[in-house]
Amino acid sequence: MKHYLFDVPGQNSWKRNLSSLAVIGAFVFIGGLFYAFAAIFTVMIDGKDSSYFDLEKGSFIGLDPTFDLLYLLLNYVFWLLGIWIAIRFIHKRTMTSLITAEKKINWNTVFWGYGIYMLLTAAFQAADYLISPKNYAFNETSPSSFILLFFIVLFLVPIQTTVEELFFRGFLLQWFAKKIRNPIALALIMAVIFGSLHFANPEMGRSAVWVGLSYLFMGFMLSFIAVKMGTSELSVGAHMANNMFLFWLFADEKSVGGTLPAPFKILDSDPISAFIWEVCVMIIFYFLSYRKYKKRMIAEETTHTAAF
Repeated sequence: MKHYLFDVPGQNSWKRNLSSLAVIGAFVFIGGLFYAFAAIFTVMIDGKDSSYFDLEKGSFIGLDPTFDLLYLLLNYVFWLLGIWIAIRFIHKRTMTSLITAEKKINWNTVFWGYGIYMLLTAAFQAADYLISPKNYAFNETSPSSFILLFFIVLFLVPIQTTVEELFFRGFLLQWFAKKIRNPIALALIMAVIFGSLHFANPEMGRSAVWVGLSYLFMGFMLSFIAVKMGTSELSVGAHMANNMFLFWLFADEKSVGGTLPAPFKILDSDPISAFIWEVCVMIIFYFLSYRKYKKRMIAEETTHTAAF
């Protein structure tokens, strides 16, 4: 079977990789400018003189959290455009090749990963509520506000998470896989890169160690599963489910989403417990994935014995 990391089509020299990185970086910068100007424009229309950008939280204070999330997610459209230009014109291949070595993405695999991860996350979140109900409360919000949030998350979060998968477990992981073949080593490298770029998130204020470990562990497991599967389809689904679940259901002042008009709000969170739940979810997700796709994983190991 073909492996999306080791059977990469197109032209992929280190010079082309560096050129692509520069192009993608430029579009990420443009996306950041869009976010800033859109937020400033909205604040000016609202006439809030007390609004400002909080460097620690990474968001505009005084800006409606729903619009803040909207502009943040729209930023990824620019990132996506940069990736498309780089892959299409510099590497002479399709975006699909960043996810799978096949001609088409297997959406059944993506949605299976999405559904299983969503169920596991919901189950362990419910368990956390039963253990620490004082950490949760109903959030007072209007139906119209939640409906707006629902559709923003429905249409834009899949773009956000898929863009991150295309870049981290696609472009970057394929680049590293040209020299490194061990799946654990590849997963560790991506865990450090993927995790460290989330260290600026407000959640780190609860515990730099335990929240940081949660990011690192999730980055490791999603990368390890992608390498073992020979495709990042499961990772795309799981990542999507994780972010959509959190944005849809919870308002949390110490999170990227902030005080969103979600049905529930998190009053407090034990970072150690959160890390344990994350480990449980990812481990169970891996074993369920292995059970369902055992033949494929074994076939990948057999085909790429030299690589593994």
